[in-house]
Amino acid sequence: MSHLFLFDIDLTLIRTPGAGSSAMNEVMAEMVGVQNAFAGVDFGGRTDRAIIRDALRNHGRSPRDDEEYEAFLTEFEARYIPALERSLAEREGWVLPGVRETLDAVAALPETRLGVATGNFRRAALAKLRHFGLDGYFAGGGFADDAEDRAELVRIAIRRLGGASGGAYRVFVIGDTSHDILAAQANGAVAVGVATGSSTPEMLAAVGAAHVFDDLSRPDDMLRALFGDAATARA
Repeated sequence: MSHLFLFDIDLTLIRTPGAGSSAMNEVMAEMVGVQNAFAGVDFGGRTDRAIIRDALRNHGRSPRDDEEYEAFLTEFEARYIPALERSLAEREGWVLPGVRETLDAVAALPETRLGVATGNFRRAALAKLRHFGLDGYFAGGGFADDAEDRAELVRIAIRRLGGASGGAYRVFVIGDTSHDILAAQANGAVAVGVATGSSTPEMLAAVGAAHVFDDLSRPDDMLRALFGDAATARA
């Protein structure tokens, strides 16, 4: 059987202290004249589309219809990507413990593909991965461009990367929030929680994660848990 691993990005693979929210606030101030527009908006595990919609609603700027919102998002993203790249360069972010080793170990498995399932816009996701030298690991995935709902973008990632072809792929979704876990469950994937964000191991287990790890610093232990003893060589 082939395997598809879909990784969340923020607080699962990398930590970029405030880079994204700072850039988003900068753009929202330019476009709608509101400072700190994302104050009080929950970012954890949610899509950029949903986050921006909440901020607009909070300040009485909700779009009249989908067409107006899509036009707003197009302009927002065009401004956001260069702002994000500047913010990433200014802030001291880092790759989380064991991430490179885990990605190397997973990539070495036979008949395995790696992708992302992230709430970031595609170009934002690529900017973040490229900034930390992680972009070469992934074949594609699901992004906020694809859907506002996390489960839907996971579904798209699975279809896009071949995981839905005749049930030939066993799919693993790895993330740090309940949204990642629930999106995995909604798509019949194995939900793998990592407690590197604001969710504790107990919280991730409570929403149904099949496996929970403190972080990704022990890739052999993770693969053994997913595939069983000695399976890391022939999974």
